[in-house]
Amino acid sequence: MTIEAAKQIRIVDYLTSIGISAVKIKGVSYWYLSPFRQETSPSFKVNDYINDWYDFGIARGGDIIDLCRQLFNLPSVSAALDFLSGIDNVSGMRIRKQTEVYKSIQEKMRDVEIRPLGNVALLSYLDSRGIDLRIGRMYCREVHYRFSGKRYFAIAFQNRSGGYEIRNPHYKGCIFHKDISYIRDVVDMRQNGCCVFEGFMDFLSYLTIQKGSKECLINIAEPCDYLVLNSVCNINKSLSLLAAYSHIHCYLDNDAAGRKTTAIIMDTYEMQTSDESYRYISYKDLNDYLMERKQ
Repeated sequence: MTIEAAKQIRIVDYLTSIGISAVKIKGVSYWYLSPFRQETSPSFKVNDYINDWYDFGIARGGDIIDLCRQLFNLPSVSAALDFLSGIDNVSGMRIRKQTEVYKSIQEKMRDVEIRPLGNVALLSYLDSRGIDLRIGRMYCREVHYRFSGKRYFAIAFQNRSGGYEIRNPHYKGCIFHKDISYIRDVVDMRQNGCCVFEGFMDFLSYLTIQKGSKECLINIAEPCDYLVLNSVCNINKSLSLLAAYSHIHCYLDNDAAGRKTTAIIMDTYEMQTSDESYRYISYKDLNDYLMERKQ
């Protein structure tokens, strides 16, 4: 079996075939009790849209090959491919068509339009989160679309694959492709340091704090580039990019997922990485710090 053929196997169907059923299904997200340990609350998530998995308990994820290697302690990709080839009835599993879920969503989402950020309701939402509106306009856009016949609009923050993280007071999601966002402090020049954030609201909060008159206990003095994960599930996509930096500053959430994601970066780049979450230790994240909402 080739890597390409293996990646067409739907993870949800494979888990069902080995007796693992979802505890909760929400849209394209399937939540399971982790197959790697005993637990009572589901922390293992499969995204059926992009056909990958992530275990928040160990801050690790990937495709079906990575899953088999983790589940059965297989030493290599080739060993995982041999394992998948030998599974009974593997040919009878529903092979996931790469665009199947995407087309289903796109058929319902129509008239997508990306505009400069200027909608009064969206600006009011940013203001309610403490974000400087000039910074919001600089880094965000707004998206308008129809979904299942209804009209919606939201703040849009672009990632490096041309997709957008979208958010309004009632919804948080992504349109088109899910990926990290990478922003240079100076165009066409890489700084020595890079600040890593979990979501774009944390990134906007950092810039707002940096610009404000509040005593600055948060920001790094030296100029830095910025990397926004847009989900801790994207950590593996960020590691090769971070290799170029001599200083990596992690501004992730003060929760289990944030700490484990920071640990992955520190394990990979031990000498270059600093965990900056101590600067807002009494707060869940940078936006809570900005808004003075303690845990």
